[in-house]
Amino acid sequence: MAVLELSRAVPLLQKEYREGRLIPFLGAGFSKPLNLPDWGELIADMARKLGFEPDLFTLHGDFEQLAGYFEDAGDFEYLVHEMTRGFNSRESETLRKASPTHRALAALRWHTLYTTNFDFHVEGAFKDAGRPVSVLASFEDFQGPRSPGGCEVIKFHGTLEKRGTIVLTEKAFFDRMALEAPADQRLRADLLSHSFLFIGYSFSDTNIRHIWHRMHQLRQASHGAVASPRPRRCFFATHGAGPVQPALLEKWNIDIIQLDPSDKSASVADLLQRIGA
Repeated sequence: MAVLELSRAVPLLQKEYREGRLIPFLGAGFSKPLNLPDWGELIADMARKLGFEPDLFTLHGDFEQLAGYFEDAGDFEYLVHEMTRGFNSRESETLRKASPTHRALAALRWHTLYTTNFDFHVEGAFKDAGRPVSVLASFEDFQGPRSPGGCEVIKFHGTLEKRGTIVLTEKAFFDRMALEAPADQRLRADLLSHSFLFIGYSFSDTNIRHIWHRMHQLRQASHGAVASPRPRRCFFATHGAGPVQPALLEKWNIDIIQLDPSDKSASVADLLQRIGA
């Protein structure tokens, strides 16, 4: 298993970045410094809307199941509205413009970036920096025009601006297991020739783990008994690796980068700045 200190990881990341082969994949942890509503707050809001005590409501399922129940109750548009309002507040916009992680991210010349986040602050950071950006979530987005020299931000779980793209309920996650959505097909293609850098991600998303498992199977099948180059490595930045995840992720050619947990935002910003140095 490979757990890399920053000094060892940076040259590897710099090489991939300079070759145009490094793609960030951002999870919810990347936007934590912006004080966005968390899943606990959203569940509590759903509970109150349905007449439940929030603490009791959480006993009836995980977030995806409760969101599905809320959708069946006919109030999903309310949830989308509340998420949009909470994620796009003036406070969060002010915090984003001062965020060292968002500024460091937008300072680099990415051609593609993936995120499971529903908030608008990744693309907002690029706009703050005066960089062109295209948000891709629906089939029409992938078919549409792009800004020359801009970054394509692929909203892997959809965007709140397009109801049909949102992956939030258990059913929506199950439907994505077929790996037929535009974002899934693009990811599978990018995995063939790029290295990914996961930031702010717990790697607990079953959908993502399923994709990496499938990719591992495809690699094994293509290798067979014939000697072939080592598959491209991916990288998972974390503030606490532990003994389990390194062993599991090694099977999928993912190296873990151990960051300083004393100031998480500063350590992520430092990692991004070093990549472009």
